[in-house]
Amino acid sequence: MDLMKIRPPRSVPIPNSDKESSYQWHPSFHLDAMMRVSKSSLGASDFCMQQYFIKYVLGVKEPPNDAMTRGSNVHDAIDDWYANFDLDHAIKLKSKGYHAVLEWFLSLMPESNPERGDFELGEQEHLRKIMVVEARRFMDSDSKYFLPVGNEVPLNAIIQIKGVTVHLNGIVDRLFEDSEGNLHIHELKTGKWKESNFKWEGMREEMAFYAYLIKHCDHEEFGGRDALFWGWDFTGGEDLFRGREPVRVQEIQSMLKKLDELISTHIQYDGLQHGRQFDLISPYRQKTVCEPWCKLKGFCPRFGEVMKFE
Repeated sequence: MDLMKIRPPRSVPIPNSDKESSYQWHPSFHLDAMMRVSKSSLGASDFCMQQYFIKYVLGVKEPPNDAMTRGSNVHDAIDDWYANFDLDHAIKLKSKGYHAVLEWFLSLMPESNPERGDFELGEQEHLRKIMVVEARRFMDSDSKYFLPVGNEVPLNAIIQIKGVTVHLNGIVDRLFEDSEGNLHIHELKTGKWKESNFKWEGMREEMAFYAYLIKHCDHEEFGGRDALFWGWDFTGGEDLFRGREPVRVQEIQSMLKKLDELISTHIQYDGLQHGRQFDLISPYRQKTVCEPWCKLKGFCPRFGEVMKFE
């Protein structure tokens, strides 16, 4: 399938609503749809506004790579594991100790199947690291609060910013609740954690989007609630890295500022697909980011390529 092509303007339905939203929105957008923003699209606009324009506004999709496939497989396996977890059986095993619990946790993980060609990218090692940490958490915590209260939770919110109606949407990997009813947002990443202020700030702003989305969403159980904690797992290193901290207001404010900037850019966009209103990455970052990582350079004016429209 040819993914590297520009898609025509389109919109998608908003769940539990008769409205639609689109990443391609601009003031003269001919479809009756509001502007759409997800955690991923907002993060892309902060990373490189031109790449955001190519991926979300033009709709150019990168071909899947091994990292994307591995991440999807690990996420699906963990989602199913939580959804089908037998808490009563786990509590019975708890008296036998950590190793009995870990062995059972590991037995629930899917195995590689060469005939189907799945789980051939080292997924089992990522899953093993998660099971080691989760078995220890199960042993150390009150069992009644071990399972998430929300697993792969789709959330939608409609807000007004700068006079524009915006549809925020996202899927939270996990929501946990403590004995006092406080919500904890938790995300799973299959990349490698690199200790740096940049990495912490990036993850905090991703979590800030979810905290804001929960507060403003229409979800029957979670809508309108304040998350007290957020955290994340990175499975790509030698051991799993688990971060956890109280929700930080300054990151939510920073995230909202970037959301405001993205909406302002869309207000200026004329819909003509040339993307002049979307900033190019700086020449310095071009050398460190574009050359080794970006797969969309053929659509980017920074590289002097002619864009081919279909």
